[in-house]
Amino acid sequence: MMKEKVLSRSLRLMFSGALVMGMMASQAQAQEAGEKIVRVEITGSSIARIAKEGALPVQVLGQEDIKKSGATTATELIQNLPAMQGFVPSSSSVNGGGAGATTAALHSLQSKYTLVLLDGQRVAPVALGSSQGGGYAVNISSIPLEAVERVEILTDGASALYGSDAIAGVVNFILKKNKTDANVYATYQKPEEHGGTSWSAGITKGFGDLDKDRFNVLMSYSHDEQRVLTAAQRSFSAPGAFFPFSYGGKNYIFDQRTGNTEPANITFSARPAGNPSATPTSYTINPYYAANKNCGGPMAGVQISGNATSCRFNYAATVQNIPANERDSGLLKGTFKIDEDTTVWGEAVLSRFLMTAQYAPSAQPMGINATTRFPALWNKYVQPFLTANNLTATSGTLGYRSVLVGGRADDYKTDARHLSFGVNGLAMGWNYNASVVLSRSEITDNAAGGYTDFNMLSDLVAKGTYDLVMGTGAESLRPALLNGANFSKSTSTLNTVHFGAQHDVMELGGGMSIISLGGDYSKTRYRTAYSDLILSQSGFDTQPASANYPVGGNYGQVPFDASRDNYGLFGELLLPLHQTLEATVSGRYDKYDKTHSRWVFDTAADPVSGLQKRLPDADLGNTFNSSTYKVSFRWTPAKNILVRGAYGTGFKAPNISDIAGATTFGGSTAGSYACPFPGSPGCLPGSAQYDLLNGPNGLGGANGLKPEKSKQWTLGGRLEPMAGLSLGMDVWNVQIKNQVLSSGIPENVGFANPAQYAALFTNPYADPAGYTTIAYKLQPLNGGVANYRGLDWDFVYRNRNTGFGSLSAQWNGTYMLKQNYTTTPGGAVLTSLGQFGPDNAVVFRLQTHLNLTLENGPFTNTLTAHFKSGYKDQPYDAGTSVFLANADGSTGATTAFEGLDVPSYTTFDWQGKYKYNKAITITAGVKNLFDRNPPRTLQNAGGGNQIGYDGRYADPLGRSYYLTAAYQF
Repeated sequence: MMKEKVLSRSLRLMFSGALVMGMMASQAQAQEAGEKIVRVEITGSSIARIAKEGALPVQVLGQEDIKKSGATTATELIQNLPAMQGFVPSSSSVNGGGAGATTAALHSLQSKYTLVLLDGQRVAPVALGSSQGGGYAVNISSIPLEAVERVEILTDGASALYGSDAIAGVVNFILKKNKTDANVYATYQKPEEHGGTSWSAGITKGFGDLDKDRFNVLMSYSHDEQRVLTAAQRSFSAPGAFFPFSYGGKNYIFDQRTGNTEPANITFSARPAGNPSATPTSYTINPYYAANKNCGGPMAGVQISGNATSCRFNYAATVQNIPANERDSGLLKGTFKIDEDTTVWGEAVLSRFLMTAQYAPSAQPMGINATTRFPALWNKYVQPFLTANNLTATSGTLGYRSVLVGGRADDYKTDARHLSFGVNGLAMGWNYNASVVLSRSEITDNAAGGYTDFNMLSDLVAKGTYDLVMGTGAESLRPALLNGANFSKSTSTLNTVHFGAQHDVMELGGGMSIISLGGDYSKTRYRTAYSDLILSQSGFDTQPASANYPVGGNYGQVPFDASRDNYGLFGELLLPLHQTLEATVSGRYDKYDKTHSRWVFDTAADPVSGLQKRLPDADLGNTFNSSTYKVSFRWTPAKNILVRGAYGTGFKAPNISDIAGATTFGGSTAGSYACPFPGSPGCLPGSAQYDLLNGPNGLGGANGLKPEKSKQWTLGGRLEPMAGLSLGMDVWNVQIKNQVLSSGIPENVGFANPAQYAALFTNPYADPAGYTTIAYKLQPLNGGVANYRGLDWDFVYRNRNTGFGSLSAQWNGTYMLKQNYTTTPGGAVLTSLGQFGPDNAVVFRLQTHLNLTLENGPFTNTLTAHFKSGYKDQPYDAGTSVFLANADGSTGATTAFEGLDVPSYTTFDWQGKYKYNKAITITAGVKNLFDRNPPRTLQNAGGGNQIGYDGRYADPLGRSYYLTAAYQF
């Protein structure tokens, strides 16, 4: 075999860090001495090879890299990488559809296109809400970072090897193995300002040396906690949805306070008395303001416009920036050497992740009239106004919010269990491996505050015990609170059987060619059960609408239980054509059965107001099968030059939830809109939130969903122009055809073009709360074409003899060249690149990290810079949320606004490490060294209810200090 080259060493230096470097160096020495070479499986290849830079771009984060980052969770580590965009952050659980989960997403493709592995094995994913792109992805919050030895990130599509959800790439968490020592650590972090403290601690201990004792057992446990950070605790988020700002030499006021408040507003349409043919006029009154000249509390303010005098509630000032969470996780792993050729292993990863997310008090519009719906309130507050103004009206809407019982809070509990066992061995000249994976993830959602029982609330209002118009008698609501009630439980299971084998084929010009063959079978099942309060009665052949529900919560749902089988065969051939050139060819065949649903509904029935009759179990949708392939090459024309490239195809079947299920109530729109059909009885006054409906496409044949097909390529390489300097760069491209839009046409696109998408609107729509509105349906469909292209780089310099220590620098980043898509074949080309796009997201043009490290004896200092480029913020139409400011600072007329120019965002971190001896290490650090606030944005339709900054793209903690103590024995 060839000796290790200088280039190979330099590349490993850049990617791996000191721990992995030491392992590789020992392998090189063993090779030169003629000893047995240990083969290491690399992410992105099924062929075990001597660890070295390959034909595909793989970034490796070793133990030192993880420690230098200051990250204490897998979420923090992964989501801070420059190549990561489009993931689900923790802030999305603050009423943004995150439901307690966080994910990984490469190169701005949605999370469902990034495959997350644990020790090279698939993990049961969790369902993502429609606001997160739909589909399924692994909840990386459940992965114990303390048990991780290193992380390998393949930034190139790998569908031909791993299957359909690896179109964007792969994140592989490699767990610790064959350790005999013990490690104990504790970390405490405190922001300079109040709120958001966190701490973690853990222990890892191994027993038995695999080579000497023929066994190794490894145990690891860790616990970490993150305390809550509220919007009120930071200056940039404390103003919430109401604040002045300047742009282009003009002064404006951003006002997105809502008309649902307490004391409640009353909106109705009235016409002059005695003139029934007159066109009705909309009026809004607030009797509490009329009597007291205030809105009852600091979170609400008056807004007077024409015939509307209303109190507007500042909901965004009451939410959390970071929800409180805690995690307990453990690893038990055993490896046993049966003989020199056979090793058996088993591992169990268990974790419990708890998150409490709190946001605004429940918003609950309710119908009101003179006969059946709260007639006492109508006669007391509306009729006097009508009489005084010689008007007549028959019904109206109470704009109510349960402010006096506090904000809504959800306790999300995620229990993850990943069990796997297998055997690796050598038989008849074949190296083989076989494994079985039993993976399960369960998320429960329990009410933790702010939710009330609608029937009890209505009864208290009807009896006059609670007057929500004047805000009196709120203490009577205490028995109606649902604290502790279970809302839902979602369970996903993934059971996989895998077998693979490889064999030397023949000697070629550059060495031995190797073939790898394998196959796998997996069964995936997703189940969601709802409490009686949330279940839609229309799913059970009884009433067409639910009689009761949690105020401010999800309702109108039906149980979900569906599964699907998948079979895959793959092969890979390594061809070392020359000592300087090797090629790899791989292929895969996948077959997906139809989705088997245990809850099937008659789609001919009216999906909203009529009965949805339950049918027997059925297989829905289509079967999907396809072959994919990948070819790649690695060329080293000189010892300091590496050129590599790859081209491949991808295939992704529609998600199970895109096919199975029923049309259900999906809450309110994320944004506020003017009425899409002026004059409709479903119109709400001004800028308002309308209802959403969610429904699958379970049809078969040509009318059913089609699979997504992708093509991707990379071209790049590395150059080492001088000792210690390594420059790597790769251009990549991904194109997806028939992209399945799990959330359908985005709500803001539909509301901006209501005539074009009229079929997606239910107009009018009878909300279960008893008022009339308009509903918009988010239904999966095959869009057109999506294109993604960018440039990744990773430059490293190291000088061990500076005279004042060893100096190293690493600069990596991603520059996006293209990101666009169409929502229908041949439709308009849309983009979010450098702007707040139609998908309610931003794709940053540039993200980079620069890391400088100085080692001097026992001291190590690291300075890291994080950079995100600026972008164009969300625009607003006239009549929505932006107003001109009068000279005295008061609110003037509403106006259209093109959107802010959000500036670039740069933060610096410092870390100092002192290695007292071989056993004790003390690390101190400062994150956001210069206390940079997140840049201001006006977006409100993104990943949560935070306003003033975007919690998906910036850390709200501010300057934070942390201290870590580690002991090894």
